[in-house]
Amino acid sequence: MPQFDVSTYISQMFWVLLIFFCYWLVMDKLIIPRIAEMIEFRKRKYDDFIQKAEEINKKAQTSLQQYEKTLAAARAEASSQIAKNEKELRELISQKESEIKNDLAQKMTEHENKLAREKEKLLKKIDKMSINVALVATKQLNLPSITRADIDEVANKGANNVC
Repeated sequence: MPQFDVSTYISQMFWVLLIFFCYWLVMDKLIIPRIAEMIEFRKRKYDDFIQKAEEINKKAQTSLQQYEKTLAAARAEASSQIAKNEKELRELISQKESEIKNDLAQKMTEHENKLAREKEKLLKKIDKMSINVALVATKQLNLPSITRADIDEVANKGANNVC
């Protein structure tokens, strides 16, 4: 085999070293800088993404805090409004109850007065009817000595004793 021949070692070493240094120069001057640039570009890009994410996170945190403050304020306002409305409703209910009680008392008084008047009218009618019945009864019993004036007198005495 020719590569194991000692007389060709120097030329083989020369070409190996020459090719090695050529590859090394190409790698050192062209390929590795491009790879390094690409790595640096990606690193900057990731750093930008991380920085933007942190900014967005900070904005989200401040928005969340504002939301929580607004929500707490809205809850406090709602509870105070509810308490105010409850108070107003209680006052309105008590006012309406007193109005209804007064109206009911007034109507009851009116109806009691009306009933009293009707009672008086009916009692007068009953008195008249009883006098008429007494007159008819005395006529049918043939008691000419009892007159209407006598019956009226007895009815008036009975009315005075009842009252």
